[in-house]
Amino acid sequence: MKNTKEAIRNLQKNGEYRFEGLSREESRKAATRLARAAMEDDRKNGIESSFGIARDAFGYYFAAQING
Repeated sequence: MKNTKEAIRNLQKNGEYRFEGLSREESRKAATRLARAAMEDDRKNGIESSFGIARDAFGYYFAAQING
C-alpha cells in the first residue's frame, strides 16, 4: 500500500478498495490489513463500522464495507 491513510479514507468513503499490481496472496493480506486499519481508525473516532475482504471473479481480494 502506497499511502495507508489515503487507502483508509478511500475505503471509508467508497465502501471498497481494490489493489493494483499485487498477486492474489498479496492482495488477500493487504485487504485484511486495510480492513482492520479502517475499523481501528473508525473506533478512534467513536464510529462503529464493519469492514472485511471479498474476492472478485479473477481471484483477487479487496477490502469492502460489510452491511449488516
